[in-house]
Amino acid sequence: MKSLKLFSFISLASLLVLFLSCKKDTTNSKTDLTLEMLADKIWYLNYEQNDSVTNTYISSNAYYIKFLKDKTTEDSDGLVGTYSIEELNGKLQINVTAKTVNMNSITYTHTIETIGEKKMVLSYTPSGQTSKVTLFYSIK
Repeated sequence: MKSLKLFSFISLASLLVLFLSCKKDTTNSKTDLTLEMLADKIWYLNYEQNDSVTNTYISSNAYYIKFLKDKTTEDSDGLVGTYSIEELNGKLQINVTAKTVNMNSITYTHTIETIGEKKMVLSYTPSGQTSKVTLFYSIK
């Protein structure tokens, strides 16, 4: 009887140790999944919304941006550079460091509101302003 209690105690303690020590690390899984959905596609800007004003670009394909798997990016304005994806305060962000066609450096950060295989919504707050600009993209 004593050995049965000891065996039960050891089994329970072992399960408790296993349960408490097993923790799935999801730190990189969100950024990795986002990179998979983002990369090697041409994202076309469909709408831009600022407060109650919406600008539509669906028929013109006026602006596009490419995010490649090697973490380089280029857009229709001639910006060429690199990007990274990070999670900050529970929100995913795209950080871009690029050069203009005149070789001027530019950096910007957009928050990823939603992303899927064919649609993406980004947002940012312009410097010195309080209202957020929301950008709606899709692939063709």
